[in-house]
Amino acid sequence: MNLEIQSLRRAEAATLRLRGLYESYGYRKYRMGRFEEYSLYAANKSFLLGENVPTFTDLDGRLMALKPDVTLSIAKNTKADKNTCEKVYYLESVYRESKESHTYKEISQMGLECMGGVDDCVIAEVLALALKSLADFETDYVLKISNMDFVVGLMEELPVNADQKDIILGLIRTKNRSGLEKLCADLALPEGDTEKLMKVSGLYGEFGRVLAEAGAIADTPKMKEAVALLSRLYEVLEAMGLGGQLDKVRLDFSMINDIEYYNGIIFQGFLDGLARQVLSGGQYDGMMAKLGKKADAIGFAIYLKELERLPEKSIRYDVDALVLYEPDVDVVRLCQAVESLRRQGLRVRVEKAVPEDLRYCYLYRYDGRLSLEEDRETAFQENGKEGVRC
Repeated sequence: MNLEIQSLRRAEAATLRLRGLYESYGYRKYRMGRFEEYSLYAANKSFLLGENVPTFTDLDGRLMALKPDVTLSIAKNTKADKNTCEKVYYLESVYRESKESHTYKEISQMGLECMGGVDDCVIAEVLALALKSLADFETDYVLKISNMDFVVGLMEELPVNADQKDIILGLIRTKNRSGLEKLCADLALPEGDTEKLMKVSGLYGEFGRVLAEAGAIADTPKMKEAVALLSRLYEVLEAMGLGGQLDKVRLDFSMINDIEYYNGIIFQGFLDGLARQVLSGGQYDGMMAKLGKKADAIGFAIYLKELERLPEKSIRYDVDALVLYEPDVDVVRLCQAVESLRRQGLRVRVEKAVPEDLRYCYLYRYDGRLSLEEDRETAFQENGKEGVRC
């Protein structure tokens, strides 16, 4: 029984467990202020999830913003280069426009960033942490992965201009196969290019099968290296002891982010019962270059607000043990007896009388020694119901 997190809400409990997970991999907690100069976000609006940013004029005349994003601020301040890695995690609030209410909302977000020399080892580590984070939410999950270099490598070979490439990428992203087929016909693309585009738009599913299908399509150096990287990462994740979780991984080559900022490996995490992604991440070397940083980067964010849509686990008891005592008892011995229960991992409340509406599992009375007067868990099981640990 974990006294610290047992009675917390799902998101609160997850943040405590994930902090321990990330610190066990050497990530340190990153702390930042609520405000950032608006110019940072104005110059990188396409990296943000929404257009509108809440702003105000500071006392010194600068236009400031309540931060809508954490990654930009961390990247702006990093001192990492390609010879080192800065590994941080964060638990912060961001401020964004709600699409439902069209008002600004404060959103709790947790995530991690690795900036510096990003190689296969670093990418595999971040993917492993994404998988372990999803598994921690104690419900079924899927992690979708893509390598954007695969599609980018294909696009580089097509006889189309930049605007046409953007349209093609949009159709692949939305899995609009009929629209993609029509556009290929309108552009009079060679039959071989049309066939590859149509196949790429449908490349989704079990990792090994889809990787083999992608390998059969790959005919440029960039596409072949994209497939090779995915194959290497799968092997590394297996070696890290995550083989049992890899059946939760899906390859989805239609997953494409803004190529001005993102590159290489990108991924999204979904939980059973939730329509929206709860985890999103990937490599963003392009953004680092835009900020003038000589470093690569990869990371992910977890949208804690989405966890509130999951049903909370029911807790049958407010405390495990209620200890009743008389006013004239030896307080020293009483407290020693109560602490002996707490050392057994029980949540213990001490009272002179039973509080109204308090749900307890065990009722003890102290009159010089502890005696158990009521065991509701045993009675619950004896009545033919499934017992649940207090």
